[in-house]
Amino acid sequence: AAALHARWADMREKGIPGADLAELEQQWTMSQATIVFGAGGAFWLPGGTEALARWQSETDAIWSRDLNRYRADAVLTEQNLHQALAPETFVQRKSRLDALSQARTPLEFATLRDDWAMEARLVPIDHRIALGASAIATQARQAVQLGIRSDPAADVLARSNAYADLGPLGRMSRAEFLTRSLLSTQKGLQGRLDAATVAQQNLQHAADEISIAALYGIDLSSLQARITHDRELFANALTVAAFDAISADGKDVTANADHAIYVVMSQTHIVSGVTFIYQNHPLSCEEAATSMALTHQGIYVSQDQILNEIGADLRAKSVDAQGRVRWGNPYQTFVGNVNGSESNYTGFGTFYPPLVRVAKAHGANILAYGSMSAATIYARVIAGHPVVAFSTWDWAWHPRRDYLSFDGQWIPWIGPVYASHVYTVVGVSSSQVLVNDPIRGQYWISKGAFEAGYSDFNEAIVFA
Repeated sequence: AAALHARWADMREKGIPGADLAELEQQWTMSQATIVFGAGGAFWLPGGTEALARWQSETDAIWSRDLNRYRADAVLTEQNLHQALAPETFVQRKSRLDALSQARTPLEFATLRDDWAMEARLVPIDHRIALGASAIATQARQAVQLGIRSDPAADVLARSNAYADLGPLGRMSRAEFLTRSLLSTQKGLQGRLDAATVAQQNLQHAADEISIAALYGIDLSSLQARITHDRELFANALTVAAFDAISADGKDVTANADHAIYVVMSQTHIVSGVTFIYQNHPLSCEEAATSMALTHQGIYVSQDQILNEIGADLRAKSVDAQGRVRWGNPYQTFVGNVNGSESNYTGFGTFYPPLVRVAKAHGANILAYGSMSAATIYARVIAGHPVVAFSTWDWAWHPRRDYLSFDGQWIPWIGPVYASHVYTVVGVSSSQVLVNDPIRGQYWISKGAFEAGYSDFNEAIVFA
């Protein structure tokens, strides 16, 4: 009886509820009154042996019943967790299945059940926390890309990483507060990112306007200093209000730069010191225009010398098997005879690369060349720089009929019906452009006509 009573105590320690053993404990207590104490020992009254046998049987039944119940509960809880974690591979699940096979007592099964039940409850919570942390990490990277140095995300991300290493009880106790922190940080960061993006756009717009003003020769160093200061403030801004203030100043700088440009553009600007030169060959307009532009720097090179230094591809045009016109490459040399004509394919001309090469060889300072807008040409002229512009003879746009050079490059061309022409731009007003035409002399042309003819090629050379 004493050994059986000790077993009940051991069963309670191994997870058998005390209530399941209460009746047996009561019977055992009552049995103590039926023990006869004699000399040298204690003796059960008649019927004691049968009682011990019954208690033993009931004890075994209680153990077996509770062990099976707790095992079944643990198995069911594990299955629920497996579903909550879906898709979960067998390898990921194996540690739990091993724990089930190794458990031996109701307490061990109950512990597994409780842990896994809590894990199942934590699955959606952990998922929300992981998503929140990921979103904040993305926002933090965006902040770095925007140039924001302060990082309010570091603390909450560190706590999120620590949370992932905790057990179920530890995570459950911290989940609510961490979730609130993540939501608050994410909302605050998004507000800052939105405001910072707008501020950066306004600062960039202001900087672009200042750069455009510089093309016109306008000194906006005071406005540039404000932009520099705003960028310093931007890097250390902590609030939406701070970014909004930076954005507002960027808009104000843009407005001031725009006004300065407007004032300059409303005036008439003429580049002085450019000698007018007529072309002395039917197709030497680009060489004559280049000669004119060079005189602004005190460099005098005749159009014939430029032609000699450029060289010429005198091969006649041809038509290939696909019906494509093939001719020389004006981006490399002069194409055809300088005394020929586009209309009959006996001569064409050259584009900006050979002219730039020759001009630089004579010490010229070339500020820009290649593709550029008409607005850029106006700005350069206002800043005091002559521009050699490739356009059409009649100041009208014409559909292109590009041909393929012998070396495989497509060449902008409007011939043979329409002719191209090259001018030196030396003046700009609010509505007109002053050009040195190597054939027709110097005259003003409307900006509309200038832009129409220039749009066929959109290529120019800006001389200092």
